[in-house]
Amino acid sequence: MQAVDETVETVHVYVVREEDSRPATALPLCLAALCLVVIAAITFYSCQNPAYTRATLLIPAQFFTRAARVTQAIVPTGMKVYPATIAHGTLTITNGSIIAQIIPVGFTIQDVATDIAVYVPAGNANGYGYATVPTHALISGTGGDFATLSINAVTGSSVYIRNLTPFTGGSASRTVKFITSQDVRTATTTAKLAALQAATIAALQFQPCRLVAMHTLVSVTVTATCPYVRVPWVALPSNRITGIRLRGHTLVLDVLVPPTPVRLPLR
Repeated sequence: MQAVDETVETVHVYVVREEDSRPATALPLCLAALCLVVIAAITFYSCQNPAYTRATLLIPAQFFTRAARVTQAIVPTGMKVYPATIAHGTLTITNGSIIAQIIPVGFTIQDVATDIAVYVPAGNANGYGYATVPTHALISGTGGDFATLSINAVTGSSVYIRNLTPFTGGSASRTVKFITSQDVRTATTTAKLAALQAATIAALQFQPCRLVAMHTLVSVTVTATCPYVRVPWVALPSNRITGIRLRGHTLVLDVLVPPTPVRLPLR
């Protein structure tokens, strides 16, 4: 066999120790802080809002009433127009002629007209023929209220026409307001609301208010009477009232009673 020379190499192996891994601490710290905040909040809320116990109190009811009276004027809105009227009077007719005269209906003289036809007898040795006839003014309004002897005329040669008394009854047109049923209802509604507002107070009302309305020609007066029950708020300073109801003559109060503080024994 043939021998072979081999070169021997030296190999160096180094062992390096790794550093220990650091545990994560941020997340546990945040969770712990959050828990402390929640505990503090719950503790603060519990101190401000302690647990209440529900209870029912029966108290004798104290009844009283409050009344208010309101008067409301009725404002008229109805309108009625009265036309102008004409004056009426009487004409006196004397006839000095020997011939009788007939004055027809509607005969006009000095702004007046006859209402009917009239027969005027003839004059004779004993005197003039005489007749009267109702007439009306042709001018409407007060302008037709002629004074005595404002009409003094001669027709033909022997017929005399005069008014020995004044004409009356003429008036100008006018508009008059009147109260309608709607005006009364409007005033009544306004008075009721005002009376209820005046009679309403901050108290327990156990029945509806009683309203009485009285009408006159120009106004409406409403009286409101409201029944109440006096609630003894001052007698319950530490309780919270959650409900109030009336049972006959007894006032039933639903309340929340705060817990009684626990006193620790002294050592």
